[in-house]
Amino acid sequence: MTRTSHHPHPTPSFPVYCLDWADDETLILGGGGGASRSGIKNKLKVCKVSKDGKSVNYLSEFTLSSEEDAPMTLAIDKAGKQLITGVNASSSIVKEGNNQHCRVYKYSDESVDFVNGQKTIQAEWSDDYPYQKFTSLSPSSKLLAIGTTDDKVTLLSYPSLDIVVPTFGVDDELVDLDWGGENGDLLIVTTTKSMSIYQIKSETGVKLELKQTIFTPSLDISPVSFRSAKFSRNSSTPLTIHAVLNATRATKKGAPRKSFVVSFGLIASPSKSPLTEEELKTLAKQEKEEEKGDDLGKWDVISRREVGTKPVTVFDVSEDGKLLAYGCSDLSIGILDSKTLAPLLKILHAHSFPPTALKFNSSASLLVSASADNTIRVIVVPASFGGISTSVIAVLLAILVLIIALFLRR
Repeated sequence: MTRTSHHPHPTPSFPVYCLDWADDETLILGGGGGASRSGIKNKLKVCKVSKDGKSVNYLSEFTLSSEEDAPMTLAIDKAGKQLITGVNASSSIVKEGNNQHCRVYKYSDESVDFVNGQKTIQAEWSDDYPYQKFTSLSPSSKLLAIGTTDDKVTLLSYPSLDIVVPTFGVDDELVDLDWGGENGDLLIVTTTKSMSIYQIKSETGVKLELKQTIFTPSLDISPVSFRSAKFSRNSSTPLTIHAVLNATRATKKGAPRKSFVVSFGLIASPSKSPLTEEELKTLAKQEKEEEKGDDLGKWDVISRREVGTKPVTVFDVSEDGKLLAYGCSDLSIGILDSKTLAPLLKILHAHSFPPTALKFNSSASLLVSASADNTIRVIVVPASFGGISTSVIAVLLAILVLIIALFLRR
């Protein structure tokens, strides 16, 4: 595997739980101590990262109330220079029914300012009151999918934040939301047990139509669960979904809990694998429904890679679709080739605690990870991995030809 430079940067008294890039050098961080008296402030920070990853300079920030939650999720509207995050208001405001947890902020190098908010959580106040865990802006920047810890999903128009698809629940723990497809009109709603692919229909208002459900495949002796799933960003390649699956238990006492990165692709013929009990139940349910959308084809595992002996916690796909990055609870960060899933780079001890966030910049020249250990790590992504460049090969061939010529003269 390739070696590269990577640099830790302390974030004193600021555990980072979410991050995203505003442009190739501007990074936005979210985190803090939550609604507590710890003295750790909840903040959104804008910073500039140097191309070599050696320096991180803070430009502006927004400090939230100590009675509010820390930001745990983040999406960026680059064209509008706005960020979308999830922050629960104070318990008194929640009890009043005015918890506008989905919030939009305008950002610049000079300031971060609140724009507007929306409420989707309808639960009554309790010690385990839900919070917004996932925020995904569609490629068109017109729709916003948000997911909450009570396993509910809502679609909002953006930037108005009007609710266009009412909140709906999923059967299992919600673990990811992502947009993709040729026209950017497909939404994956991922739970621990399945990936549900929806398509946006907008002839008369916005509607979600369930196209297909993909269940966890058999990868090992131990059962596995989804941790994340994202569409490939490369529009020139066939429709592909890259997913992380973690073993739910060890095969035996003391054995590792393996983690996998798996690519799902559309295949020409149906899979020969027998249907699982979950698939049989879903098929029977669909046959009872009067209206069904045409599916996208047959999906199957096209490649897989075991990446760790502990669960993966964070995952990202580069904008050009060529690279995959993951952060593992064994404290490592790794990069894979998206086509072959070949390991390209691995940093064994990136943080002191498991990574909480991970993101490539738009050119995939930098990868930043974060953790609750009050650090972020900036990794310089090599322009090429492991192989010998064309210019080096040309020089070596020229030298070889010269040696042969000199030998023949003798």
